[in-house]
Order: sequence, then structure tokens, then C-alpha cells
Amino acid sequence: KRKEITTTDINVGCISRRDVSELISDTINLPQHLTKSFSDIIYKKTGGNALFVTQFLQSLWNEGVLLFSLETNIWTWDASAVDAKEIIDDVGVLMGKKINQLPIG
Repeated sequence: KRKEITTTDINVGCISRRDVSELISDTINLPQHLTKSFSDIIYKKTGGNALFVTQFLQSLWNEGVLLFSLETNIWTWDASAVDAKEIIDDVGVLMGKKINQLPIG
């Protein structure tokens, strides 16, 4: 049997450069003036797509480009490595890659 399912489409637009800056500042607990150059790179690469911003930050952390120093209790990053990093800008490809990283079974 086939059931009718009601779906709702929600269109989520991109967030502003300022919102990306606030998101990053809040995420890594640093004032915006210290994260501005980092936020600018992230915004340029993601176009303000909130999903891409969060996934890109996660990938930077996973790959050791975004690091938390236990000595200074502060987040650090390699700006040139962030700028050079490629970003997946297709949601389907991004989600497929995430699914492939899940454990089997």
C-alpha cells in the first residue's frame, strides 16, 4: 500500500557575512575582531550557506586545520590552509560523503 504523506518545503536562504562572523565567533568563543579574517574566508568559500559553514568548520577541525590549544585555551587556524581547502558545494555530494563515513552495521 502506498500512503499519502504531506510534506512541507522550507526554503532557507543564505546567512549574511555578519551572521557567519557571529556564528564562527560564538562557535570558537573568540571576539569577532579576532575571527574576522577567518570568517571572511569561510564566508567567501560557503557563500553564507549555513549548512556549508558548519560542515566546513567541522572538516577543518577533523583535518587539524582548526585546532584548540590546551596550553592557551584558544582556537587557532592556519589561514592559508583554510583558504586553499576545497569545499564541496553540492548538498547531495556532501550528504553522500557523510553517509559513507558512517560505520557499517
